[in-house]
Amino acid sequence: MSLLRFAGRVLFSAYFVTDGYQLLTKPDQNADQIATTVDRVVPAVQSFLPPETADRVPEDARTWTRLLGLAQIVGGVAYATGIARRPGAVLLAAATLPRLVGASESKDRSGTLSQLALFGAAITATQDTAGRPSLAWRAQQSRNAATKGAKKASEAVGRNLDQAEKNVKKNAKKVARQVKGALN
Repeated sequence: MSLLRFAGRVLFSAYFVTDGYQLLTKPDQNADQIATTVDRVVPAVQSFLPPETADRVPEDARTWTRLLGLAQIVGGVAYATGIARRPGAVLLAAATLPRLVGASESKDRSGTLSQLALFGAAITATQDTAGRPSLAWRAQQSRNAATKGAKKASEAVGRNLDQAEKNVKKNAKKVARQVKGALN
């Protein structure tokens, strides 16, 4: 891994880890940003879940603030260390959404743009392959190589069959001459 890539991942993750720590330790200061999102999302989630599970979904904005902080810390550490970097980036993108919705409803243009930028960066980070080709690209290259190899093998078999046919005809003529010479 390059030093530049490592530094970029650590710097990007540092925001989420420190912000997640603030959310986890001081949920009262940030609960109002997340409250509007919680008020919308929790009833929708509860309507999809079975009743015994829906009762366990927390409805308190403080609890969701702490969960969001924990998600940011886990995602930030995972992305920064490179251990589960893509799932960590997905976690960071998901953790950005409640604050993005809260900022857009409060008409805070600067906050909305900041959260939107962080969300976009987190989505871009989900595609980070650390400079290595993706599995889909590798599979396509393997498929192309296998197809090319099969085509070459097929052409070689065709050439060998043509050569074998010429040899059989040549030997057949030779045998026919020998038989004709023996009969005369």
